[in-house]
Amino acid sequence: MIAPMKTTAFWTLFAALFAAPVLHAQELTTEETTPAPTYVRKALYSASGAFTDLNNWNAGGENSSTVSFLLRENWSKKGDQFTTVHLLEGNYGLSRQAGVFTKNADKLEFTTTITGSPRKTDWNLSGQANVRTQFAPGFAAGDTSGVPISTFGAPIYGQFSIGMGNNSWEHWAVFVSPLAGKSTTVLDSDLRDKAAFGVDTGATWRLEAGAKATVNYAQQITDEFSVNAKADVFYNYETAPSAVDISLDLIALYKIKEAFSVNAHLQLLRDIDQIDAWQRRTVFGIGLAYTIK
Repeated sequence: MIAPMKTTAFWTLFAALFAAPVLHAQELTTEETTPAPTYVRKALYSASGAFTDLNNWNAGGENSSTVSFLLRENWSKKGDQFTTVHLLEGNYGLSRQAGVFTKNADKLEFTTTITGSPRKTDWNLSGQANVRTQFAPGFAAGDTSGVPISTFGAPIYGQFSIGMGNNSWEHWAVFVSPLAGKSTTVLDSDLRDKAAFGVDTGATWRLEAGAKATVNYAQQITDEFSVNAKADVFYNYETAPSAVDISLDLIALYKIKEAFSVNAHLQLLRDIDQIDAWQRRTVFGIGLAYTIK
């Protein structure tokens, strides 16, 4: 946990930087022209799966099936003073093997980034807020006890930061912050008692102060092929560099015909409060996809 003096200094500096865009807006003269804001929405909805059905199959194996659902909504509004970007991400994956259903993916995440619109420089004062949780209970691999290791609202991650953003590139958006906060909330009492997700035993939440960077990439390479990616890094100033949190989400989609598509989804995650190792999930599937460009 953060010492009281460090916490006070953190919030004082946070408030001072947050007030800067407001003071800057008040200094703008009325002689400046105000063009009409531009609004852009991009969206991706996908459902894919794979199935194996065996009967008296001498080579061995088990009946299995996998389904994966994905959504990604991106809204951006560019005005004279600020550019606002909202990103909603969700995915859920379910596997069935030997008659047992297992969740293999579960994420619901919302991010809002507000950046000063470019004037004389491509880098402008920016603020970002993010919240992430999941839909359903999760269980350890091979678990037969039915005791969840995570549930809805356990955990809830929140991040809030002030820094600099750059939206001048066609396909890239970059945000860096030396002043970032991360909160971890655990609403499940059993998991709190186990000090899950880095909270103290019995505590509902914890707060960390550090630095953050976010990189977004989106490109419609051809009429059929598109790529979306997001990388997020958070470093807690009180921990060693090896304890940095890293998250990468990469989605490649190739439309075969109308709504049918082939997709690849790669997720990389490192968070030592969950497990001191790299986590990876890779999905290749064929199914239905709906996009808004």
